[in-house]
Amino acid sequence: PYARDRSKMAMFAPAKGVAALGSDPLTLNALKASVGPIGPIGPIGPTIAVTAATVAAARRKRPFSRLSSCSVRAVAQPVEAVAQVESLQLAPALVQKLWKEVGIPKGNALAEKQWLDSFSADATVEDLYLNENPTGIAGVRAYLENKSGCGRLVIDRCSDGDRSCGFTWHLQENEAVGLRGTTFVQLDEQGKVCYLREICEPLFKPGDLTVELLKAIGGDNVATFDQAERREPKGASDICRYLWKELQGNAPPKECLTFFADKVLYEDFNYELPLRGKEEVGDFLEKFAKIKALKFVAERFSDGSRACCFTWNVEIVGAPEDAPRIKGISFYELNDAGKIIYVRDIPESSNPFQGLVAMAQPKLRVLLPRSSVVAGEERCNCADAGGVVWPTGECVDGQTVLDQMVTGSDGVRRSVAEQIGGARGAVVIYLRHLA
Repeated sequence: PYARDRSKMAMFAPAKGVAALGSDPLTLNALKASVGPIGPIGPIGPTIAVTAATVAAARRKRPFSRLSSCSVRAVAQPVEAVAQVESLQLAPALVQKLWKEVGIPKGNALAEKQWLDSFSADATVEDLYLNENPTGIAGVRAYLENKSGCGRLVIDRCSDGDRSCGFTWHLQENEAVGLRGTTFVQLDEQGKVCYLREICEPLFKPGDLTVELLKAIGGDNVATFDQAERREPKGASDICRYLWKELQGNAPPKECLTFFADKVLYEDFNYELPLRGKEEVGDFLEKFAKIKALKFVAERFSDGSRACCFTWNVEIVGAPEDAPRIKGISFYELNDAGKIIYVRDIPESSNPFQGLVAMAQPKLRVLLPRSSVVAGEERCNCADAGGVVWPTGECVDGQTVLDQMVTGSDGVRRSVAEQIGGARGAVVIYLRHLA
């Protein structure tokens, strides 16, 4: 069962001959249609009577998925109002249904209806790839339209959660990996999406220039933080709240680092390559701790225990009052020891270059596709012995390259072989110097 805490299921007494229901929304809808609202959606009827035929009908609509494998036993006897919807993991089940099973509609009317029916009429949809985000159903349509020309959206990691969750993803076409991103989803009391924020990686990653820019904006100003008492947080959501709403500004990075695993993988998309291990993460945290005017304002946290996704914005003391705040999103995952083993941070990007790239590469939305989701783990093609890709598109062997004539800084034309001489190892040849 997906629900790890079986005590939450104790209210359901076992009954002979009564089938088990999965937690996916279609099955739950069949249950609600038979017995009335479930859990916080409203008071449940005095009895629950689910026949094998009802279960079979629900299963015919769609097979159960891995994320919806926890079971609920319904019995024909009085039951108290069900307040245990959290054990059903509704948020990740809905993500599984929409993004993986139904998929982006791309003109499919039935699929589009399932998407629209899964959002509340006044839902807030923040797709920060777009310049404008209409509210409600118009926002959902804008989100789907933005994805309609993309390649397949592949979910890499999905948090657990009751009323909210988050997931990391990448675009893929054949074997090529494209744009990467993170999405936060929150449900209302009816189990519909009432809030969504999605941010994809910036194509231009400034690296440490981000630190220098924030220092320049903040100057000598100092951000203020509410005082907090030390405690021992439990679970991913609680740890993230503790780090960013309580410890931030009140503890040195070394103290925060105790919550990270030794082999943590930290993807901050201000940088091209991820941070690996506590030492690199510690140096990274120290850099940002020195920006005294900087404050990350946490907004919404998902409620998972194994992983947590949360939204935030950046506050810089000293910045003009009318300056827009940068929005962001983070995903944290714990290992079996309860330590942070994976992080992805993404700030929003207003780079107009993204629109041009989307026109040139609509499926992947990056100029240079990857072979791996994690930067730095791409496989090189040296072993393929395919030669060098020439500007004409053909592949040529090494001797052809060595025979090319180049003009040296002294104005003398020589072959590449003469220019290189007895050099060994990797050699970079800038094509603009070729004859």
